[in-house]
Amino acid sequence: MGVPTISERKHYRLLPAEPEEPTSTIVLTSKDSYFIDVRILRGKLEQEKNQEANTESCLNWAFAGKSHTTFSQDSSKQLSHTVWDHWIDSRSNNPDSDEGDMWVQPNGDILEKGKNSDPVSGEETEYEELWHDLQVEAFGKKHNRSSLVMRADQPERMIRGMAVKIGGWCEGLLKIGDGLTVERWEWRSTDSASNVAPTEASKEEKRTHNDWIRTFRLGDGTLPCKDMCSRSFGKFGLNAVLNTITNNDWKSDIEWKVVEEYYW
Repeated sequence: MGVPTISERKHYRLLPAEPEEPTSTIVLTSKDSYFIDVRILRGKLEQEKNQEANTESCLNWAFAGKSHTTFSQDSSKQLSHTVWDHWIDSRSNNPDSDEGDMWVQPNGDILEKGKNSDPVSGEETEYEELWHDLQVEAFGKKHNRSSLVMRADQPERMIRGMAVKIGGWCEGLLKIGDGLTVERWEWRSTDSASNVAPTEASKEEKRTHNDWIRTFRLGDGTLPCKDMCSRSFGKFGLNAVLNTITNNDWKSDIEWKVVEEYYW
């Protein structure tokens, strides 16, 4: 448990190759260690910026679940070891967990080190990921920072989903069988929102009344992200239920429950 964080990946490296960052990767981690990790290919996202929805080729990976961290006793060296349990994963219906060691850098960034499979050779290879924590924006009359986590879990319908909102970021992931839906929303001030291309900003389904903009969407399911972002005041309440329902698509008839709501 800890203070909610918004982490942006600065680079990825499969040793001995040089570091690179072809994605826009944002990880939202709540106080109770719920997390969502969405990795979008920057080049494809730029090509599709004026489209109504994005294609599967734009998504590198998305997964969500709960993490478990063990802190090092020697603060001068390794900070911690973290295991991320993938409760839902865009690449698999039976995902594994992954893990890594965290090392604090002189500027406060975190260098993650671990092992995974080389995508070309399939051999186990050491990797590095450099992470930078973004500022958590405060909103509302009380100027509070907040985090909100909602889950959908209906095994009889093969439905599993999670959405996390922290500060000015919200990401959601939903799977219905093999069907995948992913969204990312970002809060932008009125001035910066006005600079978004009209084909994006003028569409009601991509914006909220309080300056949230949907910057990525894949799939045809319905996530609660817009409702989570639209709430300008008042709490949802722990265990509160939000039904995403339309009359046109049975995939939208999904029950989302608040599993964490935190203000600080």
